Amino acid sequence: MISTMSDTEFKQWLDGMEAAVPRLLASTHYGPLARARGDDERLRRARIEWREREERARARKLRWEASISEG
Repeated sequence: MISTMSDTEFKQWLDGMEAAVPRLLASTHYGPLARARGDDERLRRARIEWREREERARARKLRWEASISEG
């Protein structure tokens, strides 16, 4: 699942999630609320999406390098 955000926007959003969600989940008050809202699962899926975005960026770079070396 690739969202409509640019890679830069997505990375900024993911960094914010990485900073906030673990602290929320560790909280005795906010932890159950964050889990009920699905924040832990959303963070897991966002990490997967970031890995997919990185793989696509590497593939684009390799294709670009190959096209430069051919021409």
